[in-house]
Amino acid sequence: MPLLDKQVTIGRVRGISIVIDPSWFLIFILLSWVLSASYFPLQVPGLAPFAYWAAGTLAAAGLFLSVTLHELGHSLVAIRRGLPVKKIVLFVFGGVSQLEEEPEDAGTEMIMAIVGPLVSAALAGGLHLAKVAASAAGAAPLAVVFLGYLAFVNLILSVFNLLPGLPLDGGRLLRALMWKRGGDPLRATWVASEVGAGFGSALFIIGAFLVLMGNLAGLWYILIGFFLRNAAQASYQQMTYRSLLAGVKVEQIMTENPVTVDQDILLEEFVDQFLLAYHHPVFPVLAGDRVRGVAEAEAVKKVPRELWKTQTIERCYRPLSEVQVLSPSEDASEALKKMVETKSGRLLVMQGDRLVGILSRRDIMDYLNLKSSLFLG
Repeated sequence: MPLLDKQVTIGRVRGISIVIDPSWFLIFILLSWVLSASYFPLQVPGLAPFAYWAAGTLAAAGLFLSVTLHELGHSLVAIRRGLPVKKIVLFVFGGVSQLEEEPEDAGTEMIMAIVGPLVSAALAGGLHLAKVAASAAGAAPLAVVFLGYLAFVNLILSVFNLLPGLPLDGGRLLRALMWKRGGDPLRATWVASEVGAGFGSALFIIGAFLVLMGNLAGLWYILIGFFLRNAAQASYQQMTYRSLLAGVKVEQIMTENPVTVDQDILLEEFVDQFLLAYHHPVFPVLAGDRVRGVAEAEAVKKVPRELWKTQTIERCYRPLSEVQVLSPSEDASEALKKMVETKSGRLLVMQGDRLVGILSRRDIMDYLNLKSSLFLG
């Protein structure tokens, strides 16, 4: 896997992993450069380049520390409310707390949503007071401007996140209020996601207009607008999936009696008789009636072609101990979450040590499409 495809864990707070997405490095470098080469020299002219670069780099780091504290506010409230938090991911557009479960009631959703902007507002107020105190004490002008910048961006972070559209905190507040009033979380999510998509479209149009006027800062508006629109639509889609899969077990939608391969089959036979014949990327590997693991097309591609005639599938299958498996009584929504996390399109369904089926992403999507056409169409 290329290095830029990997997320980097930089620490843990109360059991919550703080993770940096590769896209974060891009915006960190860009923001440091803009602050060092433009913002701070304009605010405090006449200093050495090193001073500007130090201030710019620290200010960029301070911004992302502020984002982390904002997300920690959400996460710590979620934990207090009994909702496990897997990690906080910092990426090009800020940060996001990844909860393992969604709130079960509107009250929890409301409290979780409001705490992030409150944290940012508190940081803005504290940093502004620090700026005033530093100025009164005769601190270096660059230090005063530095504190003022961090106070301002935290204020923007608080206000922007209060816009009433998903995936922003204001959108979660709007959803919680509508959910509490109407009792229908799916409809509340639809309204909040539509508002969020509207904000995204508006930013996209504003950005395009600015670019046409020769202002390249409009590109940033376009990117944020595109992100907001897609994230808003994804929020409704995820809620729809959870609603449609509520109470559904894996055994209800899995494929029974799946096609299996013997561990002694030659790679060439596996390719011809299974991969090309059935068009599945993953097959269970058996020794007699015992599951040994899974054979994957990606693993076969790594074996030189000249060895396919002499080497068996045993050379490249993954043992069962390294494979994510499902129970037939497991919730289908949890199975979908595992598929997303493991980036796997097909998971084995095991009853003890016995293979009872395979659940594929296509099985889930076929079920969702059918049920949505019957009940939502």
